[in-house]
Amino acid sequence: MSYRLKSKEQPSQGLKRIFREEIDSALRLCRHAAKQRGVTVHETRKHLKKLRAALRLAAAQAGKDRHAREDRSLSQIAKLVSHLRDAHVRLQTLTHIREDMGGQSATQPFPKIEELLSMERESFSAAFAGWRKQAIPKLEAAEKRLSGWPLDETTWKQVCGSVAKSYRRGRAALAKVFEKPTPENFHAWRKKVKELWYHLRLLEPLNRVVLKKIAGDAKTLGELLGLEHDFAFLLARFDQEGTEPGLGDECAALRKLIRKRSAKLKRDATELGRRFYAEPPKAFAKRISIFIKDWKSKKKKRRPAKK
Repeated sequence: MSYRLKSKEQPSQGLKRIFREEIDSALRLCRHAAKQRGVTVHETRKHLKKLRAALRLAAAQAGKDRHAREDRSLSQIAKLVSHLRDAHVRLQTLTHIREDMGGQSATQPFPKIEELLSMERESFSAAFAGWRKQAIPKLEAAEKRLSGWPLDETTWKQVCGSVAKSYRRGRAALAKVFEKPTPENFHAWRKKVKELWYHLRLLEPLNRVVLKKIAGDAKTLGELLGLEHDFAFLLARFDQEGTEPGLGDECAALRKLIRKRSAKLKRDATELGRRFYAEPPKAFAKRISIFIKDWKSKKKKRRPAKK
């Protein structure tokens, strides 16, 4: 299984294969949970994100209303574990901070906060223990609906046009970050970067060298933004809900540390983003269209001559 459109497939066949593979992967996780804590939730959500990114490439042919309904449906499945995922990310982020400060053997600098976040994770794990049973029929229903999507007339031009729009949306989101660098704008930009990364991965067979490099840059940018988002998310847990009794000193130290690290991550991400999105959207779209043209030309040359 590979998150790629294949050269031997028509776009409609490739997209439906991707739909099926991502749903099947999510279903396997729901039916047979991973032993390692947090893996099932994280991987299931990842397959849903990849699926939603692929759906956007088919939106033009399937219809905007149909696409919007299915996207909402998949989003609702992801929300079944949103609180559990959030609790796990907060604790995991604190663990990463601790390890960066001196390794696992070092004295825990935030023992009370870690204890609180551990208790929250356990609480959410108990509260949402049945999420997999709820997700399975929803995923099965989505798989049945998506198998019937009318995609036979989907062209490579439509697919690549959708990728170009994804690039344009990411560029616009970066502009908003420069205009107003709020956590909300950084988070919105992160989602657009990740969507484009998925799209570039799907199109990689068109030009494996160039598109793999661009996808790699998008992945790096997404990772920077993802880490910054996790820091901001952990900080918001205490900024929005107030400081619990007895955590004042630890929260103050954690805030100071996170703000310093977040500032650097934001600088690194915006600098990389400036370079990554330097190409005008029309030029990016033209470059993708050239990849299609060259790929089709090579494909024709590989076909055996008719006798």
